[in-house]
Amino acid sequence: MRHDKTAVTTTAPAKERKEAFMKGGVAVKRSRHATDLIFVLSLFCLFTVLSLFVVIQGADVYQGISREMSANYSARGTVAYLTEKVRQNDRENGVAVKEIAGEPALVFSEEIGGEVYETWSYLYGGSLREITVKRGTEIVPKSGQPIMELKELRLELPSRRLLRIVATDTENRVYESAVCLQSAALEVAS
Repeated sequence: MRHDKTAVTTTAPAKERKEAFMKGGVAVKRSRHATDLIFVLSLFCLFTVLSLFVVIQGADVYQGISREMSANYSARGTVAYLTEKVRQNDRENGVAVKEIAGEPALVFSEEIGGEVYETWSYLYGGSLREITVKRGTEIVPKSGQPIMELKELRLELPSRRLLRIVATDTENRVYESAVCLQSAALEVAS
């Protein structure tokens, strides 16, 4: 019996030919699976990078909005706060404009238990401050409680019954309010 290579190849059993084909097929399938895996991992990495980019941008936007709201709140809140305090104390000798450390101050007087107490609202050290003391007590400006950050506070008196409150925030935005006293004229210290 002769063993001829051609004969073996052509006369190889179907099972051997199928196995030879499957070995090649497995290699093709493995290659295809590797390509699919690389593609999926690439998409995942791209998605991760883009998600990170969106989160960073969102954080920047949030920080900007937060900063704007804070600055906006300081000046606008100061004007609203002082306007309401003037309205609450709109009575005879209830509201006065005085000075403390060269800055204008709103002084609200109230009698409690036979004693007169004054609440001073003024600008000092870059913030609106407030302190309540017995009338006649000397005030140290730094001892007031800081309420809000503020760059400038102006109290203008177009008339004895009209008070104009102008506040400038740390971003140089100006807010103002005019309050007309109904019960009494403003007491102005000279």
